[in-house]
Amino acid sequence: MSRKDQRQTQALVYGAPPRADLMPPEVAQGKRENARRRGLVAIAVFVLAVVVAGVVGATWLAGVAQQRLADERRVTEQLVAEQLEYADVTRLQGRLAAVDDIRASIAGVDVSWRSEVLPYLRVLNDDEVVGALTLTSNVPFEAPLVLEGPLRTPRSATVQVAVVTTAQPEPWRWLRAWEDLETYADASIDSIVFEDGEGYVTTVTLNLTSDALSQRATTEGETE
Repeated sequence: MSRKDQRQTQALVYGAPPRADLMPPEVAQGKRENARRRGLVAIAVFVLAVVVAGVVGATWLAGVAQQRLADERRVTEQLVAEQLEYADVTRLQGRLAAVDDIRASIAGVDVSWRSEVLPYLRVLNDDEVVGALTLTSNVPFEAPLVLEGPLRTPRSATVQVAVVTTAQPEPWRWLRAWEDLETYADASIDSIVFEDGEGYVTTVTLNLTSDALSQRATTEGETE
């Protein structure tokens, strides 16, 4: 037989040879279930490993935090011990500061009334008699004296004088003389009243500046 005849007798075959799957469906289903179980077991093992790692990490961080807290407590105890050691010094410093504050407060209100008021009374003539004298100044730890008008000068002390005269008074003469005094802030004539048996009673309010303060209670640093 020639090669041509052999090529003519051979049949052409397309595709793979036919095969038959003789395995029961239960076996294939069992294989799929086993594969699924193995996947779930792997996932469970992974999750368990992550949880264990988290617990171990949290325990380690808690231990570190506990150690830091213990260190901070030891430092605090040392500081408290040192503070107690110098408690007397701190208490003494507090007392000295309180004394300085009190002295400063007193220095801000202390007025030498006798030496400050006498120059104002010397302005009066012999026939002008002081009938009443009221002295007012700032009080420690209370609100200071405030201005009573927009054009008033700041004051640290106030003197209210009642001058009795037999003749008609001349208070403007007193005001002009008082303006030359160093501690003078301002003054006002409150009233002029004629009373039988006494004469004219002139009430004058005299305000003094901070120059009238004695400064006897100032601290050494302020007086230098």
